[in-house]
Amino acid sequence: MSSFEQAVVLAAGEGKRIRPLTRYQPKPMLRVAGRPILEYPLDALAAFGVEEVAMVVGHAKTRIQNHFGDDYRGLDITYLTQQSRLGSGHALQVAAGHVGGEFIAVNGDNVIDEAMVRGTAERYAASDATAALAVASATDASEYGTVGVRDGLVDRIDESDDAGSGRVNTGVYAFDESIFDALDRTGFESGERPLTAAIAELEGPVVAATPNGVWFDSSYPWDLLETNETLLYSHPDLVAADRPVDDSARVHESAVIGDHVLVGPDCKVSAGAVVRSGTCLHASTTVGENAVLEGSIVGPDARIGAGAVLRDTIVGGGASIGDGTVSPGRSATLVLDGVEYTDRRLGGIVADRATVGSNVTVTPGCRVGPRATVGSGVALRHDVPEGAEVMG
Repeated sequence: MSSFEQAVVLAAGEGKRIRPLTRYQPKPMLRVAGRPILEYPLDALAAFGVEEVAMVVGHAKTRIQNHFGDDYRGLDITYLTQQSRLGSGHALQVAAGHVGGEFIAVNGDNVIDEAMVRGTAERYAASDATAALAVASATDASEYGTVGVRDGLVDRIDESDDAGSGRVNTGVYAFDESIFDALDRTGFESGERPLTAAIAELEGPVVAATPNGVWFDSSYPWDLLETNETLLYSHPDLVAADRPVDDSARVHESAVIGDHVLVGPDCKVSAGAVVRSGTCLHASTTVGENAVLEGSIVGPDARIGAGAVLRDTIVGGGASIGDGTVSPGRSATLVLDGVEYTDRRLGGIVADRATVGSNVTVTPGCRVGPRATVGSGVALRHDVPEGAEVMG
């Protein structure tokens, strides 16, 4: 058993940059490689020996509470509500009084493994530091900010760094109760109290841990696809399914199921359909005859029509894609929070319970909101708001 018996999991955020997929569910409940992102950090904490988790929830919190209940893999979960989303530091403050002594804190919207938790805790235990922060190398740190490390200690955390490569914050921490006093001394920046600013307020040293573990931060839609694919390719031990094609799935003998795919329970893959590498079909998905899916995520109870072609595409739960519709993927340009992102590997995004008619062509990067309808024959070049109708 580890000496860290308690942990705080920060799972209150919406994930605005992944809208409209997060309109009715929190980002930690988005699924990659067959299960919600939040299961990965909870599995890591349970494997390490944590016993009690204070789960800070907010946006669409009942989705989390209903899924996990008050016990998950032996973790005793207490839910704490962040009423207003005022930053990660404010979220951790909600847990004040619910954890004592030394504890682990992790982001609930990142995929991590036990090695990330263990490496951070052991680095902390081997030092006389006030806190430990797990860092990882990234070839493009501009989307995360960088962590300055000198002689093994964190001397700077810059959330808005424009540098290329560098060390980035993975959202895995070891703290003692002094972090809460530091949070009390930390002001708000642009309406939020960032946890990284509170770390700078700590009176003792903060050590940098460099665990050789798994870490994926799916901050953007294309990150979801990349994380999904990498887990299927390189980390089958973290994929909860016993086999690539669930025993209850019905796959026609003429269908082709490629390597590094996941076909969930009660799925139906019809005659001549091709499910290529990097694709995940969640429970009760129907794939029509001669449809082709590649590098895509299809949510539960979704329907993919006959002859449809989806590449690098995300389809939400209960959504319907019509016969002959094409989402070619490969290279998208889209604007998120006023920032333009170009040449991203992304097809269309079709949110929960949306309907896309037959013979539609979806321009890469187009987003169809929940319960929206796109009529047959449309050449879709723009986003479709929630509940809206676009007719040819």
